[in-house]
Amino acid sequence: MNKMLRTVCIAASLGASCAHAGPAEDALARAGELQKSLQAQQERIAHLESQLQNQGVIGLLNEVEALKAEIARLRGNQEEQAYQMDVAEKRVKDLFVDLDTRVNQIKEMASRPAPAQADTIHLQPAQALSSMPPDAATVVDSDAESRAYAAAHTLVKSGKYKEAVQSMQTFLSQYPSGSLAPNAVYWMGFSQVNLGDFPGAANSYQRLISDYPNSPKAPDAMLSLARARIQSNELTQARAMLEQLATKYPASKAAITAKKLLATLN
Repeated sequence: MNKMLRTVCIAASLGASCAHAGPAEDALARAGELQKSLQAQQERIAHLESQLQNQGVIGLLNEVEALKAEIARLRGNQEEQAYQMDVAEKRVKDLFVDLDTRVNQIKEMASRPAPAQADTIHLQPAQALSSMPPDAATVVDSDAESRAYAAAHTLVKSGKYKEAVQSMQTFLSQYPSGSLAPNAVYWMGFSQVNLGDFPGAANSYQRLISDYPNSPKAPDAMLSLARARIQSNELTQARAMLEQLATKYPASKAAITAKKLLATLN
């Protein structure tokens, strides 16, 4: 009887132990699942932080490029103002030369003996022709070129890049060999960059480099061409252009920028 009672107690005790072991195992399983979920969330947070950092770097690079473009625009404005001053000074000099010529002609005519009336009538057309300044046609052409260029450049400064491209193309068709032609090609490429037309901008800058290699705009055109290549993901051509710029125009500001840009590409 005692043995049977002891057996029953042991069985009941084992049953109670088994009953208590079930919830503990469930708790351990839930803890493992929670740990896995926490680890997955941490990995996702790390991934999102990495994406945010990359977007921040890209945003900074875009801001830097925008600032560089603004600096180039301001530098171009300074150059244009300097050119306009040179044109104005030349025009004033031409006017003084014309004035001196007219005064000398008047003095010479006053020192001559009075001709006969018939001769005076006969000589009137010749005198009218001789009174024209020798460089009058050149001054008129230069003035017309300056006005046409200024109108096109105003569109660039106003941010009307599509109209600026068309206006610069018209200007270049009228004055392909003019003193302002290199500047027109440069600002046409600048406008195309702002329109997102990187292949068109690359063609414009290449045209300036090929057709006007001695222009002060040539180094800036090479730098802008390299940037257009980078925007088009043509990194090999961009490196080659930057290296050529640093070698051909080592003392220029564009060459200094090219060396810095090369360091970021290598």
